[in-house]
Amino acid sequence: MSEAGAIPSAATRLVALLGSPVGHSLSPQIHTSAFAECGVDAVYLAFDVAPGDVPAAVAGLGSLDALGANVTVPHKRAVLDLADEVTAEAAAVGAANTLSWQDGRMIADNTDASGLQRVLRHDVALAPGDGVVLFGAGGAALACGVALGRCGARVEIVARRPEAGLAVERRLVAAGGSTGPVPEPRLVLNATPLGLHGEALPRRFMRFNRDQVALDLLYGPEPTPFLNAATAAGARALDGLGLLVAQAALSFERWTGLQAPVKTMSAAARQAVGR
Repeated sequence: MSEAGAIPSAATRLVALLGSPVGHSLSPQIHTSAFAECGVDAVYLAFDVAPGDVPAAVAGLGSLDALGANVTVPHKRAVLDLADEVTAEAAAVGAANTLSWQDGRMIADNTDASGLQRVLRHDVALAPGDGVVLFGAGGAALACGVALGRCGARVEIVARRPEAGLAVERRLVAAGGSTGPVPEPRLVLNATPLGLHGEALPRRFMRFNRDQVALDLLYGPEPTPFLNAATAAGARALDGLGLLVAQAALSFERWTGLQAPVKTMSAAARQAVGR
């Protein structure tokens, strides 16, 4: 909006989050803070959309001349089939989390992998050749595979579904990484929902030393058992809040053409999560 707390008008543009569930999302608070900081006359709303309603929801946003949209689970892959154009980034990941419209055409993009690259380079200081254990093979893990590959990491992928693990491996190798056993990883990355309700990861992933980093894509007011185990062992523990802000900042820049106010967005995220 043009200023913090401004009242929407007929000129206000809509940005939507499509997913199910979306009640826990911090994206409305993050993007509202960015719009206010940068004087963007837009409102960000989250919509719980059933899988069968995704085509209608996307078509409706186009008809409403929406400024843009984010897509979260479980729709990140489905929206690719609805797009008029799929960016190279979305194709590389195999999923889209950011939609925009240009001359009536919907463009599907992805900011997850690039956002995670920022975290891996700036927060983890991951270097080419560093060993990583990636736990998971779902949609989040696909983006992780691309980001880790671009960082030149050697990655051991641990997945319950071998075929899903192979899909992550293919994208990781195509992005420049390598795979194989990593007995002493520099980074252990949890890309599964385990821990969201206080669950511990398998025992192997709960043992750390001081030279390691634990990165959990989950975030909340309290650390997950996985991160608590890392902290107790003297390892560095990072949750997914940094990635959430990084990918949101890139989405904001796609929609507006403006530089994202990352510090403001990060402060909004931390306040929303209760820190």
